[in-house]
Amino acid sequence: MQFTRMHLAVGGAAALVLAVGVSIVLGNLPGDDGAGTEDAALLYNDGRALPADFPDTHTALADRVYAELEARYGITPDQLYDADARPDGYRVVLTLDKALQDAAEETTGRAGVVAVEPGSGAVLCYAGTDPDTGADLVGAASPHPPSAVFDMITAATALEAGASIESRWADEDADVTLAQAVSEGRGDAMDTVAGEYGVETVLDTANGMGLTAIADADGAVRDLAAGDYTGLTAADLGTYPVPVVDMASVYATIAAGGTYAETHFVAAVLDSGDREIEPGQGVRTDRALAETTAQDLQFIGLGESEAIEDRDFFGVAADYHGQTTESWFVGAIPQLSVAAWSNGGGEGEGGVALWRTVIDTAIEANGYEAEDLPGASGAGEDLTGGIDDGSVDPSGEYCRSNPDDAACGASTSPSEAESSSEAEEEPTEEEPEEPEPTTSEPEEPEPTTSEPEETTSECTTWPFC
Repeated sequence: MQFTRMHLAVGGAAALVLAVGVSIVLGNLPGDDGAGTEDAALLYNDGRALPADFPDTHTALADRVYAELEARYGITPDQLYDADARPDGYRVVLTLDKALQDAAEETTGRAGVVAVEPGSGAVLCYAGTDPDTGADLVGAASPHPPSAVFDMITAATALEAGASIESRWADEDADVTLAQAVSEGRGDAMDTVAGEYGVETVLDTANGMGLTAIADADGAVRDLAAGDYTGLTAADLGTYPVPVVDMASVYATIAAGGTYAETHFVAAVLDSGDREIEPGQGVRTDRALAETTAQDLQFIGLGESEAIEDRDFFGVAADYHGQTTESWFVGAIPQLSVAAWSNGGGEGEGGVALWRTVIDTAIEANGYEAEDLPGASGAGEDLTGGIDDGSVDPSGEYCRSNPDDAACGASTSPSEAESSSEAEEEPTEEEPEEPEPTTSEPEEPEPTTSEPEETTSECTTWPFC
């Protein structure tokens, strides 16, 4: 299988402000009379009722809502409002934003998109159904190979381990920085990074950021919380399918400054008197990444601000070429993370187009203000991970900038090493006044044989000495 990796160009910098939580003011939600919520079992986050047939037309999404209701509130579907059977039943305010959900559902073909609010984990839209089978295309049951959109997770692993965005990694034909490896879609370099830390460490990082499942080469879906990574390899992380909803959560963690918030669909449960029911289980949040790691990932993925109304965003686009072409775009503004995927779409129908549809709708409908992203943190060490094994190019950019680095020691030829050795011997010579040291002092060791060990050691780091 072949990969095509794309990435948006790097641009601007400044401060990050996060929008946290879905704001629901129960006394202000619009209903039929504008005074409260509508009478229905399931409501959008503004109090308007979902279509009556929503559970039938969105089976997978309804199942997720019902499972969350039972886990967090102990409430089952047969306790929900029904105009005839249960007029005093519970009404559920979902996190779904009607404008975003409507825009997302304009998607046609085998495609899907999910939007998650950074800092809260609220799912604002969730759409993607197989037109032939009705199967959910964005959940854990139907994951897709992520290609380069997984690279942000691998980069996060390196940054958390102490590397900087300027650390150098071996690529197919050059040594590149971590920032270049991600932004330029350098697959070999990213494989080097993943190999340096190991598949277990990378997937542990992924799980902390919001990735809950991954499918192996045989298609068996693994629960990452169980830590079963048997048979998975670091070099193939871009080929193992992952859920679209999880990638939206991963990038939401980055947008939230490294704070993971569990994705959820239930914002509130109301009784017949519009009183909010307290959940038995809250939404889990954790510190997944250092703030500096999140800041550097935002910088690495920073897109051209003119792409969406002169505002900063970060993201990664990728195509995966298997039996069909699968197109991804995952990215975020400070207020919203969106993951979009499509399979077999023509030009203008891929992941980028879906992403823009939802982001543009969110900006217009919710009045999201433009906010600057902070720029690189400067944290971490400028390591030479993956290139100090002799694969660093001594004539490459890194060695030109760091000629004294031990990893670049092989950039000198044997004759240059001899000259260097001779130059080092000159200051210690006892009789510099002798006019012809090679004849009058035959016992003086010649430079080419005085330090054979030094010449050999200098050549061990590069095969072409």
